[in-house]
Amino acid sequence: MKLYIQGLILAIQFFSVFPVKQVIPMEKKQLRGAIISLPWVGIMIGVFPLMSAWVFLEYTPMSTFGAAGLTMAFSIIGSGGIHLDGWMDTSDAYFSYQPKEKRLAIMEDPRTGAFGVISVIGLLFLRFIFIHEMLVVSFFTFAFGVLAVPFLSRLVLVFHFAWTPLAKEKGLSHWFASAYSVGVLWANLGNFIVLGAVAVLIDTDLLYMLAFLFIAAAGLYTMSRSIALQSFGGMTGDVLGATVEGGETFLWIVLWISTLFVMG
Repeated sequence: MKLYIQGLILAIQFFSVFPVKQVIPMEKKQLRGAIISLPWVGIMIGVFPLMSAWVFLEYTPMSTFGAAGLTMAFSIIGSGGIHLDGWMDTSDAYFSYQPKEKRLAIMEDPRTGAFGVISVIGLLFLRFIFIHEMLVVSFFTFAFGVLAVPFLSRLVLVFHFAWTPLAKEKGLSHWFASAYSVGVLWANLGNFIVLGAVAVLIDTDLLYMLAFLFIAAAGLYTMSRSIALQSFGGMTGDVLGATVEGGETFLWIVLWISTLFVMG
């Protein structure tokens, strides 16, 4: 239990903006705990935007348009923008149409190019549309999405650590991937089962939506793995960040589609 808590603290320190000031050993056991905790950090990041949206909609004249914007903004702030940076760097490299080695060099360049700016605007605009649409459909399903979407987008990272080769033997991705073990994968599948059990206890419709999202997350992994291998020769920290951000937008779209089938 102590190792799990230490891993959770590490995951919070690395992948969120929450100010947890505690020195944790950076050994493989703690890093494995951090990988296991990644999806739960996603839920933690979703709690504040969800509560903020509820407060503003319930106690102020704010429209669903404004609440959707705040939800997206607070979600980005909660992650510290680390994954959006990866999305922009990956976009710059991907759309450069250069050889793999040159693309890796572009991702390491701290400057952001035109493709990175254009792609992040398009990504966030698309996400905003579907967050807003979910709010219009039902606050209940919107609340489910605010928590489940970041959970599943980060669960995909665990699959990358398991099965996607590294593009380079350095960096944050190499650090965490080196600590991966089969037990980490089983623990994260256990995390998903826990989320499913909670969904069933709340409303069986949520279980159907969660099933849609899990299938979509599997597709997201397959697609992002293919892009990583073909364009960059494997996984990097920026590609992982792009997977989270692109995955969140993709999963919001899938969630909206799932409501058409589940809720009619």
